[in-house]
Amino acid sequence: MKRILTAISILVVLGQTHAAERLIVTDDQLATFFKSTTYVVTTNDNIIFDAFLNDAVKRLWTVTPHKIVGLAEFDALRTDESCSFLMVTKVVESKDKLKRPYLYLSLLMGSKDAESSLDLMAEVASIPLACESVEGDIPALMLNPMVAFVQKHAENLKDKSFKDRVVASFQQRLQAYNYNMSQLKGKIIYVCKSDVDIKVNIREMEAKYGNLFRFVEKDDIARVVSEKEANAAVAFTVYPQGDEKGAYGYKMIMDVDGSLYYYYYESKPKNFLLQKNDFDMIINSSSSAK
Repeated sequence: MKRILTAISILVVLGQTHAAERLIVTDDQLATFFKSTTYVVTTNDNIIFDAFLNDAVKRLWTVTPHKIVGLAEFDALRTDESCSFLMVTKVVESKDKLKRPYLYLSLLMGSKDAESSLDLMAEVASIPLACESVEGDIPALMLNPMVAFVQKHAENLKDKSFKDRVVASFQQRLQAYNYNMSQLKGKIIYVCKSDVDIKVNIREMEAKYGNLFRFVEKDDIARVVSEKEANAAVAFTVYPQGDEKGAYGYKMIMDVDGSLYYYYYESKPKNFLLQKNDFDMIINSSSSAK
């Protein structure tokens, strides 16, 4: 497991973009995506991460034909508007004075203007994967469900599943999935103890809501995801080290098949870990489900 973490933490990613400037895919571009070949871009700078990404795509990707390519092929193809690309991108929040990079798993469309900047490649889907300078087991372990999520998100856009819920803000786009929290009823949500704020009484939560939450160690998360345990979901966080202003933390719940139920971003470092109000929202949504 540790080798995967190192792979992500030292990965030479494929470019830098600023979150506030990422273009959302248009209806015409989305239609083009479903007719495209998706190029899965690997760096060859870390063969372990490349292997895990390739394996996830080989087993899970069904929405379009796909082909594994390296950076040289990506550079030659990214201006082709008929192509799509699944890749790890480096995102720097525009308001972050320290310019801390986050790694996103992104599905992007080619653009004739992409030679100058990845910002000009329209986003079909994008989700936080890790912080570049921080080793984190859970985001690494969730790579397979995230690959599944990216193609599900594309299909949801095609089917107009969000109606008017998708907003222009890069930070807020995935919050459309919070409307589906009631679907967590009947699932067991595995939570890594290290992702929980110290103010949360884990023993009390287990005693009262043990049918909904299981507070476990990282190895347990690895088993749940790798074995695709039935009716299992995983709560996890992505955030940088330090408590300086301008950073963002991300909280998510995703099941082992790539369905996203909970997505919140935080701008206050004291709230980067899962808080009591996070659990309260999940409990209330689950208990009110019919």
